[in-house]
Amino acid sequence: MKLTGKPAIVGLTAAAYVALFELNSFLFSGLSFSANADWIYLPSGLRLGFVLVFGVWGALGIVIASIGTNLLHYPSGDTATLAVAGLISGLSPLLARKICVDSFALDATLKNLTAQQLFKTAAIFALLNATIHQLWLTFRGRTDHFLSSAMVTAVGDFLGTILVLYAAKYLIDWLSGLNKN
Repeated sequence: MKLTGKPAIVGLTAAAYVALFELNSFLFSGLSFSANADWIYLPSGLRLGFVLVFGVWGALGIVIASIGTNLLHYPSGDTATLAVAGLISGLSPLLARKICVDSFALDATLKNLTAQQLFKTAAIFALLNATIHQLWLTFRGRTDHFLSSAMVTAVGDFLGTILVLYAAKYLIDWLSGLNKN
């Protein structure tokens, strides 16, 4: 059975996100600032990367995976707070993509993507995602320190995004080099 099309994109995006979420928890649990703010958050790189490549279908996979991981890892949280946080996880990279395409001439097809554009897009995504998440969590009473949590989340999202996207770029370059030989 061959998996193709939009359902495959959603499913594979969700599965990859959950796997990297678990790996991030294993590797960096000691660097967590709070339950909702991490100094390094690798899954943010998948959030942005999958949305840049797959658009709304990547965002849907991220939403599904985020809601699932939220419900699994924060069982004492209320469902509405966790579900909306999952929605934010998928929609904030979509919004960042739109802002960068409209304002910074980011090619929607990602042709000729430069390191500078990727860096700007990662920064905008990290600031946007952190702010929206922490506003929601503050509104729901899940964090008492909006500014410090938002700053840590932004740093963690930015570092995670840069690490994942540049690792993906080097892997793609390496694989394409193997094909040339």
